[in-house]
Amino acid sequence: MRHLLILAAVCFGLIGKTLHADEPSDAAVRDAVARSLPFLEKGGVDWMEERGCMSCHHVPFLLWSHRAAQTHGLPIDAKKLAEWDEWARQDSLANRYSFKLLLSDLEKIDAAIMPATVKNNLKPIVGQTFATEADFLAKLTPLLTADELKAHQALLIKTSTIGENWPNRNGGGLDVLGQLLLGGHAAADDSINAEFRRGLFDLMKQRQLADGSWAPGNQFASMRQWSLPIANQATTMWAALALARYDARSQQPGKRTEQIERAIAYQRQQPPQTENREWLAVRLLFEHQFGTRDEVSKHRQLLLDARNADGGWGWQNEVPSDPYSTGIAIYVLAKVGGDHAGVFREARKYLLKSQQPDGSWLTASKNISKTTVPERLKVRDEIYNYWGTAWAALGLLETLPNNAGRDK
Repeated sequence: MRHLLILAAVCFGLIGKTLHADEPSDAAVRDAVARSLPFLEKGGVDWMEERGCMSCHHVPFLLWSHRAAQTHGLPIDAKKLAEWDEWARQDSLANRYSFKLLLSDLEKIDAAIMPATVKNNLKPIVGQTFATEADFLAKLTPLLTADELKAHQALLIKTSTIGENWPNRNGGGLDVLGQLLLGGHAAADDSINAEFRRGLFDLMKQRQLADGSWAPGNQFASMRQWSLPIANQATTMWAALALARYDARSQQPGKRTEQIERAIAYQRQQPPQTENREWLAVRLLFEHQFGTRDEVSKHRQLLLDARNADGGWGWQNEVPSDPYSTGIAIYVLAKVGGDHAGVFREARKYLLKSQQPDGSWLTASKNISKTTVPERLKVRDEIYNYWGTAWAALGLLETLPNNAGRDK
């Protein structure tokens, strides 16, 4: 009998080893993330040099992914990371203006409304930026006669005013501000970066709407296959989490600001949008930060139930898995905590199997983007491949054990 028990135990052990023989190891996960970093570096740096803006899908994720990799012990060039941090800081500071007269806008004004002589007199301020209307008028006044100023002031103010939610007015855009806070911009708590983070916090406070929500930027608002209510909710939850991340690093950790309380009140009044996986993931993280155990348990199960058979998540119901959605899902599940070993094992398999030779992950924009125009989809593919690669890397890093220094 004893021999039979020993034999059964040995067989059971062999079966267990066979079942998990293809389980991606932590070393394999680290290697996959390490191979993604050169792709993320090249794409992020190219975006900075060629586009000259951060955008919500490139530079913040260049910083976030590399800082997360550094936190998890992967070798990162600290000098480069500091240079990228400073570039982002300077770019955000340079894009906090409310008025800018563009030559193209000036030329569109009919000559019958504004004579060519007046337009010519205005050229010295074309392209300049102004934080306030008073600053704009102070530069405008010396260029025109009293009668010209009276006749054209209102039109020039209207023409030069930057839209409330334009990135140029908001330090790069609301989504960018939140991502910089969530990604731990400039981990060193020196006075310059502490002041910069405070500025991000202040800009986000200013952009909050009366109902407690935040309006989504262009990528979130109009370029995705989701409704505006979903976009509004997702944007508001990400923004509240970013403010909480700032609070955790401030002098009064754990204290909720008025803006967070208003965002929570707004979200509690909104109908659920569980068909969208990003909404579902960020809602789970939102409940983990601000809600109850019951709400966390409920939304965790909804997210787990939304998995596809291949171990990944798609953008919404009945859509193939993609690295973008899968990365967000496992990132959130890891942050929330719990026994997700089997879930992470299958998600790791999906991501490691789908990683490309250049270290990237492909996220087909046709499953997320609204457009069906081939030329536009090609451009969006570049964006979502980068975005998806960053989220895949961030998610995989969070599945590693013993993550010292992890933020909650």
